Amino acid sequence: MKKGKKSIRAYPARKKNWLSEKSLKVAGLTFAAAILLFVVSLVVYEGLSRSVFFQIEEVVVNGCKRTTPNQILSWSGLDVKTNLWAVRGGRICKKLESQSWIATAAISRNWPNKLTITVSERKPFALVSKKNGLHYVDKSGVVFAEVLPADDRDFPVITGVELTAESGGKEEERLTEALHFITLAEKGTVSLPKQNISEIHVTAEGGLVLFMADHAFPISLGKGEMKTKYQRLSTVLSWLYRREKFNLAASIDMNYMPDDIAEGAARRERVLVRMSEYKAGH
Repeated sequence: MKKGKKSIRAYPARKKNWLSEKSLKVAGLTFAAAILLFVVSLVVYEGLSRSVFFQIEEVVVNGCKRTTPNQILSWSGLDVKTNLWAVRGGRICKKLESQSWIATAAISRNWPNKLTITVSERKPFALVSKKNGLHYVDKSGVVFAEVLPADDRDFPVITGVELTAESGGKEEERLTEALHFITLAEKGTVSLPKQNISEIHVTAEGGLVLFMADHAFPISLGKGEMKTKYQRLSTVLSWLYRREKFNLAASIDMNYMPDDIAEGAARRERVLVRMSEYKAGH
């Protein structure tokens, strides 16, 4: 028998992947161009940031009421030698916003050599009595500045809260509730305007006690439902004014519950007005 011959198979040579090589070349050239562009930009920026042509000649400050333009300039760290290209707007705004009276700050460049700083100051809404004296608090509950002897003190005073790092969130919640009641009075009724709120005291249990400016007797507001209590109290005060009995009021309790209401029975809030034993004219 004849031995069978082994068959020989021919395999075609692999074609080079020209597309992949081309992509690598393009990517490399793109990366090199990006590096070159970055270096050129850096050199140009360094040149511009040292150019005398772009040195700041004028700084306009807007929004000052409690603060002054000179204070803003001092806090910003800017001077006539500062180059407009070298100004770090975000960093300067943070410096300004770290000051007690500045809520927000913004910077705009007026090429080639002028700068505008616009600040928004915090607006006092009430006073908070702390161990180290009175402090302003804005409507959002930020305690931001100590009240100086020459400052305006014609604001409601919130007492009984001690905002410290150890006090936690409860004190902030109590402060927020007191501010909420003052906000209601700001747009409220004739019988209980904000101007007639002298003090809101926060008790150890977290309840609010109101004292009015024209007749400082305690009005116990308790906790929660401040909008309902404000409306109800306004109605009671209006009745007292109309009947000319306001000056005889000794206290008002907005959470009064009589003893004869059994436990589990339907409960509804009632207002207790205690009158003074002295009659008008005595």
